[in-house]
Amino acid sequence: MVEGGIKRLIDMPIPTFIREQPSVLDRCIASTRTFTATWSPGPFDSIALVGSGSSFNALQVARPRFAAARRGPVCVQEPEDFVAELGDATARPLVVVLSQSGASMTSIAAAKAAVEAGFATLAITATPDAPLARSGAQVLIMPVGDEPVGPKTKGFLGSMVMLFLLAEALGAPASAAITGEMLARLIEPAREAAATLVPTLEAVDQIVVAGRRSHYGLALEASLKISEMAGLPTAAFPTEELLHGRLHGLTSRSLAFIIAEGDGEQAEAERAATVMATHGCRLLVVDSAGSHWPKDLALPVAPWSALGLILPFQWLAVLLAQARGLRPEAMRYGSLSAALAIKTDNRP
Repeated sequence: MVEGGIKRLIDMPIPTFIREQPSVLDRCIASTRTFTATWSPGPFDSIALVGSGSSFNALQVARPRFAAARRGPVCVQEPEDFVAELGDATARPLVVVLSQSGASMTSIAAAKAAVEAGFATLAITATPDAPLARSGAQVLIMPVGDEPVGPKTKGFLGSMVMLFLLAEALGAPASAAITGEMLARLIEPAREAAATLVPTLEAVDQIVVAGRRSHYGLALEASLKISEMAGLPTAAFPTEELLHGRLHGLTSRSLAFIIAEGDGEQAEAERAATVMATHGCRLLVVDSAGSHWPKDLALPVAPWSALGLILPFQWLAVLLAQARGLRPEAMRYGSLSAALAIKTDNRP
């Protein structure tokens, strides 16, 4: 990264970005409402949600909302899988390609392929001059501001907000009102909950996160952020996959989370925690009612509860990195995007 980029990392550390998310929420709501007021994607019989990394995770979170629009089958695909299967497609999907940086090479290729196939295609990016915005797709800009780091927090939250509202515009049930002020009240309590947990993880050997449906997307994002920032081994699973054998990989130094919603899921998670405790393994239940971890952190109703549920994991990643002597903005191996040839520029 060039010298100016390094200075920006110093001036704008990830905790600053986390605390900016309430204003991001307000801007993204306003921008999406303006866009959907005139949005007419044309005829389609299914929906393909395409992205990688944090964008893929946000699409997983939003998938049930698009399914609730009842506009045909909804699938979430990584870009290369989407392109590889395009020739076998018999449907005419609405294709939504999400890339927070707009520089992901495979996402750009997927958007171009969808446009060439004649599909209604919407590209969402936070970077107006990024190559994705020149793919030929209709473009929706995510107004999150500059975020010149690999581990995206503002970008992930902004993605969820805009996707929820796009699904609503397509016919998903209307959601309750939410404002940045409501989210702002959760920022510091989420940090405090993470700070209380960090001293117990000095010798942790792995962190596992699980959840059902939209919460699987949150589990993916939580595990990604902890790996990116703190350099720790992590994994994410749908809850049922976790329960079917994955728990055997835990040790007394591991920590597992299950994100649960509703009485049935909470009872399932609590049973798993009780069983694993008999083997000396720790499993924490995470829920939007504040009954478990983080305790007393009552969140907005779904789908907006996802915005609050990710906050303690964002802080956990930051604080674990700092406890391990790492700068969360830098990541253990720096920016691997150029070395792995996965983006069109040298930003993380």
